[in-house]
Amino acid sequence: MKYMGSKRAMLKNGLGELLKEEALSASRIVDLFSGSASVSWFSATRFDIPVEAYDLQSYAVVMAQSVISRDQPVSIENVEKIWIDRSRASLRKMNGWKESIHLEGKEKKISSWKKSAEKLCSSGIGSKSSIIFNRYGGHYFSPTQALAFDSLLRNLPEDEVLRSVCLSATIVAASQCSASPGHTAQPFKATKTAAPFLLEAWSRDPFFYVTQAVKKIAPLHAKKIGKACVKDSNEVARNLLENDLVFVDPPYSGVHYSRFYHVLETIARGQCGQVSGIGRYPPSEERPNSAYSKRGTSRDAIEDLLKSLSDCGCTVILTFPKGECSNGLAGEDLEELANNFFNVSRRVVKTRFSTLGGNDITRSARKTSDELILVLKK
Repeated sequence: MKYMGSKRAMLKNGLGELLKEEALSASRIVDLFSGSASVSWFSATRFDIPVEAYDLQSYAVVMAQSVISRDQPVSIENVEKIWIDRSRASLRKMNGWKESIHLEGKEKKISSWKKSAEKLCSSGIGSKSSIIFNRYGGHYFSPTQALAFDSLLRNLPEDEVLRSVCLSATIVAASQCSASPGHTAQPFKATKTAAPFLLEAWSRDPFFYVTQAVKKIAPLHAKKIGKACVKDSNEVARNLLENDLVFVDPPYSGVHYSRFYHVLETIARGQCGQVSGIGRYPPSEERPNSAYSKRGTSRDAIEDLLKSLSDCGCTVILTFPKGECSNGLAGEDLEELANNFFNVSRRVVKTRFSTLGGNDITRSARKTSDELILVLKK
């Protein structure tokens, strides 16, 4: 999925080996700021100890939970029959489907198509339960795409395990279909430069992407069942145990992730208040708020976290960009703070970060950067 600080590349570039080495003497792995769940999935599927994942945002917890909360694979065929096929069938009965298909059947001059799509999705033709169509149709998704995601959400299986896998796959598919640069930033406009990207994104089939996501997620499972919770990581850190191996990858953006990931949060929660602005943002009270994304509080937040982890006697693996980030912190600041509480060993690796809006044509979508990996021991 599109994600700002994904650890997928770093897991192949030294981080995976460090986790494997330190997990040998751990009784549990705790993934604070679990995000896209790359580290949680990696650890749960490889190590014979439970993984616990925590994040402020619901979609991150859904992602982690879909793998770490079960110790058996899920049948892909069952998911397709119980969920995907049923969602396809019910889609054609949904309010607004005929009008959406008719609109897409017209000549696609993107500027007029987008304008008509926005008008259709805001007309009230969709049912009250069609939250994606009503909130994001004509913006992040075409009308038919939005209805497809609504149908997938309406038909989620009742079985808790299957539901978790299916909801996670929906989040991944929505990320990949979103008509936005980077990872669910503000949607593309129908301008001369952005229109081709909008048209290409609106041409993606949600059912194809959700099927691909299921094929990846369903076979994965934990060696030992763990858990995932929406919770503040600093609170979690105060109650950990000496034999815990804690992975810490704190936010480094000065703009809280909810600005870019609110579409995925809506999918995970299955609800959303009225939206506004170009980015279709929900009310401020519905957005998680992190001290790590504010220059005035980010340093205090990480210092409090490190002190708590030290007091508990945990071993910690911490990753952070080496240079200064938009929240005012740099990896070298975190290393300096960590030295007050731990014995610290370090390495620097090359990784790639999202540029929050790059398209690889006028601006690179991801850039190479140095990242610190710190191992902190009492």
